Amino acid sequence: MEVRAKKALGQHFLTDQSIARTIVGALTCSPDAPRDVLEIGPGMGVLTQYLIKREDLDMKMVEIDTESVEYLPTQFPDMQGKLI
Repeated sequence: MEVRAKKALGQHFLTDQSIARTIVGALTCSPDAPRDVLEIGPGMGVLTQYLIKREDLDMKMVEIDTESVEYLPTQFPDMQGKLI
């Protein structure tokens, strides 16, 4: 399945794995801080794949693109129950 960026939704997909790892690696949580993370528009999941591996984060994702909603759970089974 292919997910295409849609201008009407203002989509721009992150594609660089190195940048995605750097972004997620830069997230730090102090022991008493909330660990809630909301990813808006995970698209094809380039950033998502690294976020869902972080056990110290309580991840949720919101997506309105029906192609992405169908695609993401097939590629990332670990996101079960996190896509709203």
